[in-house]
Amino acid sequence: MTQASTLAPDVAGSLSLGLSDAELLAVITRDVGATVAVFNLQLRLVYCNDEYARWFGTEPSQIIGKTIADLYGEADAVRILPLVERVRAGERLEYQRLLTNPYGAEEWRTICLTPARNPQGAIAGFVTSAIDVHELQVAFSALRAANQRLSSHIDNSPLAVLEMDHELRLLHCSERAVQLMGWDDLAFVEGRLLLELLDVTDERLNQALQRLQSGQESQNREENSFVRRDGTEIHAEWFNSALTDATGRVTSIMTLVQDVSARVQIARQQHHQANHDALTGLDNRASFHERLERALAQMRPPADLLALLFIDLDGFKHINDQQGHQAGDEVLRIVAQRLLRSVREGDTVARLGGDEFLVMLDKNVTLLEPARIGQRIIEALNQPMVVDGKNLQIGASIGVAMHPPLPGKLELLMNRADQAMYAAKRAGKGRLCFAAPEGV
Repeated sequence: MTQASTLAPDVAGSLSLGLSDAELLAVITRDVGATVAVFNLQLRLVYCNDEYARWFGTEPSQIIGKTIADLYGEADAVRILPLVERVRAGERLEYQRLLTNPYGAEEWRTICLTPARNPQGAIAGFVTSAIDVHELQVAFSALRAANQRLSSHIDNSPLAVLEMDHELRLLHCSERAVQLMGWDDLAFVEGRLLLELLDVTDERLNQALQRLQSGQESQNREENSFVRRDGTEIHAEWFNSALTDATGRVTSIMTLVQDVSARVQIARQQHHQANHDALTGLDNRASFHERLERALAQMRPPADLLALLFIDLDGFKHINDQQGHQAGDEVLRIVAQRLLRSVREGDTVARLGGDEFLVMLDKNVTLLEPARIGQRIIEALNQPMVVDGKNLQIGASIGVAMHPPLPGKLELLMNRADQAMYAAKRAGKGRLCFAAPEGV
């Protein structure tokens, strides 16, 4: 077959080098830049190019007829033989190997073993060729080492690391991310949408990620809460960034997630301590004032009514003096629990200090509601209390101030409720008294 036999005549003529098939084969094998050799089924070399012979420090004519064992040694022949058997069976193999070149330097080469067939199509031997891929392999090894270092840093980071595509489907996440999110394993989450895997409590994270997707921002930070599959609530801080291609299109998004649950819990505890009575757990004076101010600002009289119940315990000083402060503190805790059970859900109960308590009714209040709840409180506090095995008895006097008819001013309502409470005590204790409207 000539060089042009597989081409149309006009194309063949334009591409011809003016070489015979033998000359063209010599050019290819000499200048291809790879080692080329052909072995028969008896594993003897029947052809090789100059590049192949150079690896053995000789000329092709000096090694033709030698066996694989002659050329490579018995140890390498044993290693090569299983590969040769696969090629004899018709398989084409390709692999990389680190070799020592004729100049004594180590060099990575890609080796290809291909069945050699006779004109009848039967396998008569095999062709081996090898090409220098040293720089590529070194670069690949360096890249692999860098990726391993990066993966190690990611997996050992105290932050959870997640990588997503432009649609927010997870491509990779660190072991810390799997632990923090409460996922089963990596296989469970990869390829799934992040926000489908999280039971988030608000839309802020979704909105932050959408700003990255749309190119509005290249990076942002957000805090949110989510509930894991085991029911644990996690508070997290998300540091998000977008990777874009040369055209500016977002190709992936990476986020680092820090668990700030402990910090949030401490802040909640501090807020609770600042706004609640340490002994009873009820709202303290400052918190109650804030709630009352807010309720007054939101009211729309005359349709809306607000009632303030000022409660002072009857007989508490006697218990404190006779039974001691520890027993008195336990009585105050029992009073707080009975007050909470006596009011409606959503009503506010606070301790001002000492044995003074406040109740605010600001939702669905009728003219009859303050007296009904006040009487329920009096009856609840009249019940004996068992403290350290002793039955203790107290009572309560309650003053009620309502807006309207009283003006919606915090200090005025507090004072009028306080005055009404003292009127109840003067009237015999254990009862409820309403503050009279202005001018009455």
